[in-house]
Amino acid sequence: MKFVAAVIVILVVVAVVVGPQALFVLDENRVAIVTRFGEVLRSENKPGLKVKTPFVDSVTYFEKRLLLFDAPPSSLLTKDKKRLIIDVYARGKIIDPRLFREKVRTEEQAISRGVDIIASELRREIASDNQAEIITTQREPIMGRVLENVRPKLLEFGIEIIDVRIKRADFPAEIAQSVYARMQAERKRKADRERAQGAEVDAEIRSDVDRQATIIRALAERDANITRGCGEAQSIKIFAVALERDPEFYTFQRSLEAYGTFLNKNSTVILPVGGIGQLFEDIRQGLIEGSRLPDEVSDGAEPAPELVPVSRGSRCAEVAAHRAISELLNTDLTEIDLVEVAPEEWADSSLGCPEEDRIYRDIKVPGFNLKFQYAAQTYELHTDQHGSQVVHCES
Repeated sequence: MKFVAAVIVILVVVAVVVGPQALFVLDENRVAIVTRFGEVLRSENKPGLKVKTPFVDSVTYFEKRLLLFDAPPSSLLTKDKKRLIIDVYARGKIIDPRLFREKVRTEEQAISRGVDIIASELRREIASDNQAEIITTQREPIMGRVLENVRPKLLEFGIEIIDVRIKRADFPAEIAQSVYARMQAERKRKADRERAQGAEVDAEIRSDVDRQATIIRALAERDANITRGCGEAQSIKIFAVALERDPEFYTFQRSLEAYGTFLNKNSTVILPVGGIGQLFEDIRQGLIEGSRLPDEVSDGAEPAPELVPVSRGSRCAEVAAHRAISELLNTDLTEIDLVEVAPEEWADSSLGCPEEDRIYRDIKVPGFNLKFQYAAQTYELHTDQHGSQVVHCES
């Protein structure tokens, strides 16, 4: 029993002492090589518990994940003899641990050698391009060429480069302010040009609008004057017909209107008592003489056509028809052109444009046939003599 216990104790001691020397654990983030007296025996890539000869073999671990080759910012000269501060980095991984140990031995030395190689290739590529191209359009092609040139050189160390990237490309501090000033001046020049063009367009639009407003106001004033004249013509016609029917009543009414005009509550008239009646009589006689019709009208003939000149009646009809076609087409008066005006005498109150299922008075109506043109189309309108009735004759 004592012998068995001694053997067990000896085995435990041997396991405790020899076990760590004979076994090692490789995790999934690392690769390892086993060496004996400095000579590489094998490499281990798969994670797990591994065996080696105790006290004779040694294990060296390397990173299995991507290594970062971060080069410090460097001032590089471009093709057009200008300087740029370039900050570049690369990513790579160890694919051949044996070769890696033979060439660079440690990861720190590998990163240092890799950064030197990357910086050298970057300097050569930057010297082949202009400063503006590097900043604007050539960054991706430069990184691609650097990666292509660096990859075979680092494969000699057992490292595979995955990607090369430029973090930033800036102007040197001593010229950055002048470059920014030039950029600001260029942007200001473009902004000023845009503002000037905008002001020019604004002035053109405003002048065109002012011109159109002036034309519209002039046309409106013209139409108002014509309409006012047409109304006065109608008023004269009505007064003339009333005077012809009852001259005494007409002169009496005009006398009352005249009295009301100059004999208001704030007027003072100093006359002899017997002269007031004579004053009223003189006023009445003067109004009779002033409103007397010409001989050709007072003989009983129909006064309407002669009292209103044909030209004025035509203008009244033009204004009324022009306004009607403008409302019909929903456009400005200045866009519609009057191309023809012809006097007509319509057989009934339909003015030559009868509608179905509608009854019209069978009387002759003097008026005008007007044609307007808009957007290469012609529109025909019929009016009575004074434009009080306007119809659109659709073709």
